[in-house]
Amino acid sequence: MGVLYIKVFLYILLYALLGVVGIFLLAILFLTVVALTIPPKKLYDRESPFYRGVLNFFTGAALFVLRVKVKIEGADKLPDDTNFLFISNHCSNYDPIVQWYALRKYRISFVSKAANFRVPWFGGIIRKCCFMPIDRKSPKRSMDTINRAAKLLKETENCVGVYPEGTRSKSCKLLPFHSGVLKIAQKAEKPLVVAVVKGTERIAKNLLRFRCSQVVIQIIETMDAAQVCSMRSSELGEYTRSLMDKALKGEENEYIRSV
Repeated sequence: MGVLYIKVFLYILLYALLGVVGIFLLAILFLTVVALTIPPKKLYDRESPFYRGVLNFFTGAALFVLRVKVKIEGADKLPDDTNFLFISNHCSNYDPIVQWYALRKYRISFVSKAANFRVPWFGGIIRKCCFMPIDRKSPKRSMDTINRAAKLLKETENCVGVYPEGTRSKSCKLLPFHSGVLKIAQKAEKPLVVAVVKGTERIAKNLLRFRCSQVVIQIIETMDAAQVCSMRSSELGEYTRSLMDKALKGEENEYIRSV
């Protein structure tokens, strides 16, 4: 009987593995077919609900497999009557993935580096969701993207997300801000949501150690449109950076006290 139980268990395990492989292959096939319908390099002024649904579904599945748990602090500070510009610190490639999924009801379209739009499957889908590439080496093309993002914010219900640091901070300490991107909220005359994300930098390491990752998105403050438009972009950059810096240093102090 013991040998029979072992054989049954092995058969069940084999079919389970075949099922997982089959689902994975079907997902790849589906994404391939979906991606082939998207014209290369085209940018969109209106998002596709279908592609947003595809993005959210596969992002949720990926975060489940990666065992990432997300907590949102200060969610009551998010506007419920208008869209907004969302800014955050940037310490990991997982930052936008976690944020667009955790805040999916706000349909955030991120301004991102051009390389992300060349990723197979993923690049076309995010373009369909009105994500926009930015070329920081060219002031003219950067301003074109800022104007495009402001137009999206003003003419649709999408929110726009941007990282004022412009690149990841591998030390997780705030880098200098490129305050020009804050003109998006000023040009659109929309609120500015200031947030920090904590814990995404540990996702890759935790995956190798078979551990769960706890990520916190903290909404620090929402500045209304009048306040945003009353300040120069450089002043706005200094103020929002100070808010993020204070929130992140508070996290460091909590960690030191807990050790």
